[in-house]
Amino acid sequence: MKYASKVIELMAAHPGRDFRMLHIVRYVCPNPKSQRERSAIREAVRLALISLMDCGAVICRPSVHKRGGYAVYRWL
Repeated sequence: MKYASKVIELMAAHPGRDFRMLHIVRYVCPNPKSQRERSAIREAVRLALISLMDCGAVICRPSVHKRGGYAVYRWL
């Protein structure tokens, strides 16, 4: 849970706003050094979001697009 505090900091400051994974990852690390680092950060953020969803602080809304869509996450 390396980035859980950053995810909570961002999302709790804006309750009710939808966040894409891309926005959360860019907040946590604005300038990753490589694609590998970006992927590692994305995975860590995903695990933090799953934990927050399990405790009921965050909800996930899947994409309504057929292909290439994205999910949005919202702090309750």
